[in-house]
Amino acid sequence: MRRISLRAALVLAAVSGGCSSNGDPLRPTPSYELAPPLATVPAVLAPDGWRTHWLDDLAPYWTTSVALGTPEGNFPTNRGMDGSLQGASTRRPRMLGRQIYAYCVGFLLTGDPVLLGHARNGVDWLMTHGRDPAGGWYALLDATGASAGPAPKLAQDAAYDALGLAAYYFVTRDATVRDALLAVRDTLFDPALYWDDANQRIRDGLSDDLTQEIDVDNDGWELVAQLDPINAFLLLSQPVLDDPARRDQLLGDLRRLGTTLIKTFHSDGIFWGASNRKGAYGSKHVDFGHTLKSYWMLLEIDKRLPDHPFFDVATTEARAALDRAWDPTYGSWAKRPLSPTAVEYGSDWWAYAESDQLAATLSLIDHRYLDQLTKTTQFWLDHYVDRGRAVREVVSSVRRDGSGWGWSDADTSKCNEWKNGYHSSEHALVLWLLGHAFAGQPATLHFAVPAAATSTFIATPYFFSGRETARSVIGPVDVAGETLTAVDVTFDQVQ
Repeated sequence: MRRISLRAALVLAAVSGGCSSNGDPLRPTPSYELAPPLATVPAVLAPDGWRTHWLDDLAPYWTTSVALGTPEGNFPTNRGMDGSLQGASTRRPRMLGRQIYAYCVGFLLTGDPVLLGHARNGVDWLMTHGRDPAGGWYALLDATGASAGPAPKLAQDAAYDALGLAAYYFVTRDATVRDALLAVRDTLFDPALYWDDANQRIRDGLSDDLTQEIDVDNDGWELVAQLDPINAFLLLSQPVLDDPARRDQLLGDLRRLGTTLIKTFHSDGIFWGASNRKGAYGSKHVDFGHTLKSYWMLLEIDKRLPDHPFFDVATTEARAALDRAWDPTYGSWAKRPLSPTAVEYGSDWWAYAESDQLAATLSLIDHRYLDQLTKTTQFWLDHYVDRGRAVREVVSSVRRDGSGWGWSDADTSKCNEWKNGYHSSEHALVLWLLGHAFAGQPATLHFAVPAAATSTFIATPYFFSGRETARSVIGPVDVAGETLTAVDVTFDQVQ
């Protein structure tokens, strides 16, 4: 396959994963045994507060008529700090996927079918307009949903197209959405397309007609081409697929990509943004967000693999990286390493969320980061949430002391070609789930599935493992004109 640079483009198998096929995710070994419940959970980590945070601080921005688009599901990519339409009218399919995800999280937390209807409308629009009949997914649409013209099809974009599909399938077990999701997976792991079998990695991208390799990093390989398929859709969908062979296949994918993360991108406690930039501080994607997300993904993959190949990296080295990112002066997380000894303070919203999520997950084992989490999560609520505007949501970044950047209402820093409802919603869901675990309390998530599947669908507490203790069929619900059956599933021992 001929390889060309991204700039030039703009101008112009499965490895066994060791997963059981009985339909249940593998339980972690005693190495991941839960620490005892806390006698008293710090107020800021109490789970109910994080559900309220999603409802009061996040949902208002995503439930306005402007956010829902015309017709509903044609979600605008660019909006202002006050929620108004701003900037380019073009749509990024990858951002449709992220907004679908936010509504699915809202349904998991609340059981409100209106939110799931928003997600359904987004899924329908995305699948109708985002897929290129010639193969792959369009990079850019116009405001009506038509292709905005030839453009490179990057692996990272494909992963976030699949994010919305994975989230909707996770909640509903919709077979058509499942098939579209698996088609993305098959494209990324096809040696004739994105999969580079010789180097066990996903290519950065392909040209619009899928005939030429796109090199984003000038002879390097992109970390995000491997990392983002893991966090966007593989980890979430793998344990709940209805076909045991597909579950095994995706677990094999996770093992392969996890191995590649370590072998190709990891050194000196950092996951470098490109394979040819190891040691290049200050270069693209060399920040605590990508490094800590990589450790978090390896931790969750390792729990599913019986031989636990990533255990030391995902625990010991992850802790060292978190310790380096900690800012004790302000009780927050830093942005990126600048050298082996120096760091840049202040952080972007998504990287800060990833830091909290890794710290909370590691604290299930030994409560090690609970003191830091009480400070970092309060810092999030105090400084990232935009309480000066009725629609709220979180701002894109803050200075070290928590002060903002004086955004005008017309600024698109809340909703643009990279920022949407994904990271803030995941942050709320993860802290809600793990808050229950810290307290030793059961956590109930809401699903809506076909009537015939209510007793048979595989349910997990997001991409964590857990013990299902109760399943209650609530009854029929209307989801954008389709009748599904609401089912509440309760878990304990979430880890």
